[in-house]
Amino acid sequence: MQIPEDLRKAGHINNEALKLALSIVEEGVELLDIAERIENFIISRGGFPAFPVNISINEVAAHYSPCIDDNKKIPPGSVVKIDVGVHVNGYISDAAITIFFNRKWKNLVYSAWSALKAAISIAHDGLPLSDIGKAVSREITSRGFRPIENLTGHKIERYNLHAGKSVPNVPSIEFRFLRMKTGEIYAIEPFSTNGIGYVNSGGSSHIYRVVSTRRLKKSKELSHILLELWNTYKGLPFSERWVIGKIIDKKETLELLVREKRVHHYSMLIEDKRGFVAQFEDTIVVGESDSIPLVNTLEIIEF
Repeated sequence: MQIPEDLRKAGHINNEALKLALSIVEEGVELLDIAERIENFIISRGGFPAFPVNISINEVAAHYSPCIDDNKKIPPGSVVKIDVGVHVNGYISDAAITIFFNRKWKNLVYSAWSALKAAISIAHDGLPLSDIGKAVSREITSRGFRPIENLTGHKIERYNLHAGKSVPNVPSIEFRFLRMKTGEIYAIEPFSTNGIGYVNSGGSSHIYRVVSTRRLKKSKELSHILLELWNTYKGLPFSERWVIGKIIDKKETLELLVREKRVHHYSMLIEDKRGFVAQFEDTIVVGESDSIPLVNTLEIIEF
């Protein structure tokens, strides 16, 4: 199977970035330092972050990246999800690991790791996407935990992180007739929890994305800023850290674009009963009889 060289490179950089995360994420370290070190590393290797580095702790399942003056630190005994995206000329890889600082969370973390392994092992041309959900759910529930049913993986295309098809973490009738096809790219990302297996939105993530470039009639300046955001990130998510003082003068300008429905602000996703959450993720290219992992996430943390 022919895989674009830029896509292979994105996967390789992603692997290195997650290994860096494994070496620098420690109790008491500032989240801002972690995110910026990983993002700068990606750029130094010839890629660009496909989205701001997500550092989601304990009951926060996803969508937290530190803000411009963030002083939060990795708490003692915590469960930390590091979700990293890399693109090279728009070819995207997306992968995540979970790091834990209390051995009582080892089985929770392992359940997400083993679910990803099971999902990758069955992925191939013609596979119903619901079968991925079945494999993920079986692995996680067999170890006494719950998959998060309203979080999914996703198909990826060039400059498009969520390209239509979703990859469920539980079996579902609606995915039974959607099938993987040779050459398609998917991010598979099981989430495991000791909670009820459902997340709700809550709190700022500091992550944004341009969703419309429609001109703002009342402000040429805002329209110009909007176009510059689009030309810079081409619809991929970005951090307020990347744009304030550069493309945008102050956060209030960004919030105005959100109110005008030109920019989307992601909310944090929090487990409904505050259960702790573990996540593992890799990006695969679907083949006729198997799939090719681009990041090899399962080899970064072994059990």
